[in-house]
Amino acid sequence: VSRLEAVWTNLHVSSKAFVRTPADKVQSWLANTSGVGIRKCFKVKQWGYAFVAVLPGDCAAFRGAVDGALFRGASVEVKDGKARDANNRRPKDTENVDQPGAKRRKVTTQAREFPEGYVPTLKDIIDREKAHKGAGVERSVTQKSAPLLDWPYATQLVMKETYVKTAVRHFTKQAIARGRDHGASVPWTEPEWALRHKAPSGCGCPLAPIISTPEDSITGYRNKCEFTIGHNAAGEVEVGFVLRVGGDLAQVIDSSQDIPHVPAAMKRLCGVVRDVVKASPFEVFDRRRNAKTGVWRVVMARQSPNGSMCVMLQVASLPEERRPELVKPLVDALLAADLGVASVYLQINDAASDAAQPGAPLIHVHGAERLVMPLMGLDFEIGPLSFFQTNHTTCELLYKQAHEWLRPERALVLDVCCGVGTIGLCIARRCRKVVGIELVPEACESARRNAALNGIDNASFHAGRAEDVLPAMLDAEVAAAGADCEVVAVVDPPRPGLHKDVLQALRDCQQLRRVVYISCNPESLA
Repeated sequence: VSRLEAVWTNLHVSSKAFVRTPADKVQSWLANTSGVGIRKCFKVKQWGYAFVAVLPGDCAAFRGAVDGALFRGASVEVKDGKARDANNRRPKDTENVDQPGAKRRKVTTQAREFPEGYVPTLKDIIDREKAHKGAGVERSVTQKSAPLLDWPYATQLVMKETYVKTAVRHFTKQAIARGRDHGASVPWTEPEWALRHKAPSGCGCPLAPIISTPEDSITGYRNKCEFTIGHNAAGEVEVGFVLRVGGDLAQVIDSSQDIPHVPAAMKRLCGVVRDVVKASPFEVFDRRRNAKTGVWRVVMARQSPNGSMCVMLQVASLPEERRPELVKPLVDALLAADLGVASVYLQINDAASDAAQPGAPLIHVHGAERLVMPLMGLDFEIGPLSFFQTNHTTCELLYKQAHEWLRPERALVLDVCCGVGTIGLCIARRCRKVVGIELVPEACESARRNAALNGIDNASFHAGRAEDVLPAMLDAEVAAAGADCEVVAVVDPPRPGLHKDVLQALRDCQQLRRVVYISCNPESLA
């Protein structure tokens, strides 16, 4: 390939199955799979890779269609194929720190920023963050909290869509391998099936277009945020996010003022709490190894769409007779700031980690005990520790899509990992009955209370591990409903995914017709 041609090569495409495959065969497959024009495909027959040039505007579509696709049963990977420099030299893997007196340090090529016009995958961004960390490159709290902020929202959607597509291709490959191991046919993994059902190449199911958040809800959307109370790089009291953690576990905190997804009222809250802590006789909790002194630790805020706010302060233990010295100035300052604070709690945590253990003392010190959150025409009462989707607007879009796919009319709806009952209760008036299962007893009690609050009498909620509760409960509910009862299920598990025993119990239900799986981690979806 000439140097002029190499300048146009911007993608590196590889697969084990490319070895001994002619360039024209690879180019034809790439063009058919991606649906975009290939400007050039350079490959030697023995290579397991090819250099491919496409128009800059086609890069995202090409990567989305090809990365993770299967070529003759082997996965295909797409990487940045930036050409070598004018002297055709290999790019150096290190660069110096040009600061007087500074040590020379290595920064891997992965730690550099992406080329202009290049649309990375989420994996690329994760790898970049790891490389930055390994190279000692400090990222701002904005870059850490909103790593996609450098790209327009439309491009962010492409990244996320590609991520989901890759995950689907991955579990499709798992199904192929499992079927091969057991000598079973898996028709929906065949290319002909994908073509007939308009599924992306290598995907065992069609993918609906991504649903975007309305433009007016892209920033300031979080209805819950947790802020660490500590010291900034100058040693001054700060309330915000962790910038870095030292070798002795000392944290450096930076302000949340520039974080785009934090609501304005919560940013103001951080300033109010910071001033209270500065004037307080109690010290900031010292997280350094073997220190663990002080009181102030974390402030958590939840805000409803109407502006009402619940604030929880996490503190270390202090004598009960001194508690008013902490609580009164705090509550007075919160109310004087006109932040819409309707409820204040203290959480006592003496553990090394700010992630308090279940059952840590929670003390209600002001206002209402619960915050009312409207959702899809219903009202939900939630406490400071209740699980509730953090993006209210997008949550409604998500639930509407789930309801559309469930088609629950006349069906018994199983709401697995139901939390405070939001998904099931929002659909209760359209179905025969809702049966919810939740691990946390307090959340289950909240679900019952929310059903009563909204006048819903065809919903029941059961506390326990879904894999333990579901089989017997499902048999009893189906028997009570009758043999003609249709069952549909919606599952919304935590990041590790749904327990295999729960999946088996659902599969064993002969009346089950549809399952909607809401996943916050596509990699554990299968």
